[in-house]
Amino acid sequence: MPKKVELPEFIRLSHYRITLEQISSQISEECAEQQGSFHSRSMRIYLDRGIIEEGGSIAVDLVKHELFHAIFYVRQLGSDGNKNEEDIVNGMATHYTEIEKNNPDYVIWKLQNLN
Repeated sequence: MPKKVELPEFIRLSHYRITLEQISSQISEECAEQQGSFHSRSMRIYLDRGIIEEGGSIAVDLVKHELFHAIFYVRQLGSDGNKNEEDIVNGMATHYTEIEKNNPDYVIWKLQNLN
């Protein structure tokens, strides 16, 4: 059995460094009532530690979901009411590809959790 790969401590996106911080499941559920959250002011993503430790596709989906919030913020996709679906999807695809290209530890973690 291959060694378990840990989720990286941060993700590079554009000129930002987004910290991935795992918090206890109790805080995540009882206080925040969510599994993860992106905070643009601190460029930090909080993730439910229990979900990340369990791994698998649910953990990958959670991290990817929060990264999409970060992309949405970086691309200012919500600031212009004239953005159409194609603009939004294009921005998401381009920046998610950038995340994968610039963060090989994240890609290794993601692939291990999807297999």
